[in-house]
Parts: sequence; C-alpha cells; structure tokens
Amino acid sequence: MNQLQTRGSYYKMFRRVLIKIIFLFIGILFFKESSSESLIFDLSDRFIEISKDKVKPDFTIFGFTDSESSLVLKIRGPNQKVILQNKKKVFGMWSWNKTGEFVYPGLFHYYTNKNDDEIDFEVKKDLFDNVKLIGEDNDNLKRDLIKKKMSLGLFLIKNNSFEIVNKKLPNFFKIPVKLPKNAPEGDYTVSLNIIDSINNFESKKVKIQVYKPGLSSFIFKFAHNFSFMYGLFSAIIAVSLGLSAGLIFRKYL
Repeated sequence: MNQLQTRGSYYKMFRRVLIKIIFLFIGILFFKESSSESLIFDLSDRFIEISKDKVKPDFTIFGFTDSESSLVLKIRGPNQKVILQNKKKVFGMWSWNKTGEFVYPGLFHYYTNKNDDEIDFEVKKDLFDNVKLIGEDNDNLKRDLIKKKMSLGLFLIKNNSFEIVNKKLPNFFKIPVKLPKNAPEGDYTVSLNIIDSINNFESKKVKIQVYKPGLSSFIFKFAHNFSFMYGLFSAIIAVSLGLSAGLIFRKYL
C-alpha cells in the first residue's frame, strides 16, 4: 500500500510539473522567433529536505528543450569561507598568520546531457572559476580544494544524466537529484544552461531552500541565527561539564 501511495504521489507530482511546462512552452511558441531554441524547466519541489534514503532522489527536475546543443544543469549551494593560515614567529612566540581565504559554493553539482570534451572543458572551467582565493592566488590550492570536495560528494560532475520521460516525447526530460547528507543547509540556485560559442551558462535561475531534519538542523539554525546565545550556552555547558568531571574525580579517586 505504501509503495502504491508513493508511486501515485510521484505521478501526480510529475503531471503537475509537466502541465506547467506545457503551458510555458505554448506561451513561448507565440512569442519566440522561429530560429530560437526553447529551454524550459521546473522542479518537483522548492523546499528540499535531505533524505536519509540512499537511493530515492531528494527532488526531480522536469524540462523541455528542442535544442541540439550541449546542456548543463547547475546546482549551486550557499557560499562558504575557509581562512588560510600559517605559523609565524613573533617576538620569540609562535602565532597564526592569515595568508588568505577561500570563498566557494558549499555544494556545486553539474548534470549534463552529453559526454564530450567540449562540455567537459566548459564545466571544469566554470567550477574552477567559481572557487575564489582571496590573497595569494594559487591554482594548486584550488585544485586540492576541488579534489577534496569531490571526494566528499559536494562537488559533482555527472555527464549524460538527462533521462527521457517518454520515448514518444523525446524533448521532455527529467533529472533525478540526490543531495549528499553533508550538503549545507540554506538557499540554493538551480539553472539550466546552453553551452555553445555564443551563450555559455546563460539561463534563468530558480531558488530552492535545502534543510535537514532532526536535532542537527535545529542546532545549525540556532547557531547561525543566534550566534551570541549559542556561544554563551556552549560556554556554560563546557564549564558545567568541567566542574562535574572535577567533582566526580574528587569523590571516586
């Protein structure tokens, strides 16, 4: 029964998104030039809860295109910062000295409709350009960061991942999206882009919100929205645990 309900809700979701896409497509037919290319997409949901299910997608993207160009769907998470430091001796004492900082998307996923050298080059170039190193610019540090994030699943390039919804309707496609458990919460953007010699990564952007269920989500939101209170509670808990440990050791040792 549960499987039937899940399957029924999935088909209802697909039908709702498909109707929206068809209406958008009809509107474009009336206003677009005959030589232009259509590129329409929508999401099954705009508020995404990262699921613990390892197989089931967190959301699905449905779209339509009559373009024969290379296409890239890009999912970009909220920006994050990492401060780079090294040890420096000052007046005979070692201290940390800031040398620069990384600014990069907390998640960057690419889904392509093809698997060729041109699209691979453009995607990797876009990923590399969106990792900013403020201070000492070092390409090797950028490559190390990208490699690390890819190993964690936060950066991803998935080629030839556009699935045809129905063989009778080859222009309609879907892209199931599964976010990693360590994906950051916050505002994301989704864009569908045509890659050619004229237009590179140019399309509308759709905003979505990603959150995690449970206690970890509450702690994350509380720490970011009430940082002073979070720091105060953390200090009180740390002091309380220290005093409790001291009393226990004194009593039993």
